[in-house]
Formats: sequence, structure tokens, C-alpha cells
Amino acid sequence: MPREEHSTVLHKRDFLDAIYIRYGWEINDLETTCGCGAAFSVQHALDCGLGGYRTLQHNEVRDLVAEILRETKFAGVETEPQLQPLSGESFKLKSANKDEDARSDVKCVGFWRKMRQAYFDVKVVSPFARSYFSQTHKQLYRTAEQAKNREYKARINEVEHADFTPLVFTTAGGMAPQSQLVVKRLSTLLAQVREIAPSIAASWIRCRFSFALLRTTLICLRGTRKRRSMCSANDVERAVHECRIEY
Repeated sequence: MPREEHSTVLHKRDFLDAIYIRYGWEINDLETTCGCGAAFSVQHALDCGLGGYRTLQHNEVRDLVAEILRETKFAGVETEPQLQPLSGESFKLKSANKDEDARSDVKCVGFWRKMRQAYFDVKVVSPFARSYFSQTHKQLYRTAEQAKNREYKARINEVEHADFTPLVFTTAGGMAPQSQLVVKRLSTLLAQVREIAPSIAASWIRCRFSFALLRTTLICLRGTRKRRSMCSANDVERAVHECRIEY
């Protein structure tokens, strides 16, 4: 198959996959069994940890947040910032993160208040997951934002003396209320930096998040998860045998 035709076929398949995922329709040409041994489906692809695609999706959104913060000229932008270790502090909620090596996803200086650090933590959820299926989008967003706030907000407010904002997105490209506020502020500032209309900046930022989520959702769906047996680099005889090297 010529390269141009092959590329077009892949593009069409991605386009169709995106539509089917968006409306929750069944995709017929998927693998029947995942590399982990479970029955394969769209939802399993978005949940399965094998292959590292869920982490890739999270990190893609995290890195995009940091990139846009830098574009809007915020100082001190950092990904995976380590939180200060606790020194006897206690929190009302048991779900608060008390790990010594706890990290947030992104931080910068001056996002909500001048000369005050702001921390963000990303969560990407599937609206079609069994645990969320009976919830409306509004309920799903509230549940996910509350979970992030319970985990980080008290520690960051009281120990870091900084602001915390959960950034919740769906695999279909939706944004929770707090994420929309962040995008609105980023749009206003990016419009000033680029000297463009705020509406254009907002559309541009939303488009970038939508495509980041779409690309990584499709990778979750179509990426290989086959387990491969690995041999030690020092096991020469086995390597020669498995590679069928003749000498």
C-alpha cells in the first residue's frame, strides 16, 4: 500500500474511532482480549495500566498545562514539584496526602494572587466508566474535583501556604468547572501576550486540550499491550536461539 494511502486509512480510522468513543457506540474491529488477559473493550482500554498509556495521557495534559503557563509568561513554572515534608502537621481529612515524597503536577508563581505560588493537579476520567456511568457530567466533575481537593488542598494551603486547583478533564474532551476557570484566566493573559482577541485565545487553548485528550485516548485504544518475554543481556545462548542466528 502506498504511504499516502496508508496514512489516509489510519487518519480515517482515528476519525471514526473518535466519533464512536464520543457517542459511546460499539467499535467492532477491536482486539477481543487484552495483553493483561481481560476482555478488551473501549472502557478497558481507558482503564488498563498495561503499556503505560493511562500515564501517558495524564502526562500529556500535565505538560500542556505547563507549556501554556510558560506561554503566558508565568514565573517559576515546574512540573512534578515536590511538596515540603511534613513536620507534625495533621489534617482533618484522612484522605489528605501525607507522603514524604508527595508531588503535585504543576506549579507556578502568581496565577491567582501576586507573588503567591499556585499548584495544580491533573485528573483524566472516563465518563463511560462503570463507577461514573450513573452520574451526570456535573456530578462526575464534582466528585473528581472533591477527590483532588481532599488529597492536596489542605496540605498545600497550610504547609506550602499556596493556592491549589484541581484540573479535571474527561477522555472525551470535557472540562470540570475549576478547569474552565483556569482556561478562562489563561485565555485572558495569552490574549494580552499575543495581542489577539480573548475569544480566539480561549478557542485555541480549548482546541489544544481537546486534541491532547483525543490523541492519547486513541493511543489507549489502539496501542499494543502484548506481553513480551525478555531475556537477560548476558544470556547469550538464549538470545542467539530466539533470534535464530546461525554461525
